Amino acid sequence: YECPRGICHTFKGSRGAYAARLVGKVTGTGPSGHAPFLNRAAIAMMRLANIVATLWIILLMLLIVGDILGRELFGNPIAGVPEMVKFSIVGIVFLQISHTHHSGEMIRSDGILGMIRRRRPAIATGMDIFAQLCGAVFAAVLAWTVWPKMIRAYDRAEMEGISGHFTLPVWPFLGLIVLGSALLVMSFTITATNGMKNLRKQT
Repeated sequence: YECPRGICHTFKGSRGAYAARLVGKVTGTGPSGHAPFLNRAAIAMMRLANIVATLWIILLMLLIVGDILGRELFGNPIAGVPEMVKFSIVGIVFLQISHTHHSGEMIRSDGILGMIRRRRPAIATGMDIFAQLCGAVFAAVLAWTVWPKMIRAYDRAEMEGISGHFTLPVWPFLGLIVLGSALLVMSFTITATNGMKNLRKQT
């Protein structure tokens, strides 16, 4: 077992091995010096975001049903349902997108990649790594772009809806875009890192 560089190099024999195991347990580093603990934490965040989005969908369905029943039976619909549905869709998508990608369920066109993989697995893996890195850059740019808009919406207390009828703040939904994009960056990065490990094995 190897500990991170510069921490256990002064230990020898059984003391060095014990120190290496101790540091590995604390930092979560594996035999190759990587940090699977960080990966597990990121994946746990993606799963939690997915669970929150799923519960959100259920509540949204109940809200829509309640609005329809209130409108048809009592002539008194729930105020603000269209606005809540509109913004909820954005929040749900960005809460679930990272987990969808990490689970390998995101829609992608891989016909050409599959043909290359059968003949040149290493080249196909390299292409996939490049695609994952491009995705990480795109998600990072999206988070970077939306962040100042979220801050501005918070500072100005921007609201959506009809004044005097129903309004809701805009900045939490922009914040979900930033959060979802950041989690997507982590998912792309983890996938690219795993691809690099497979590429080293293939070459």
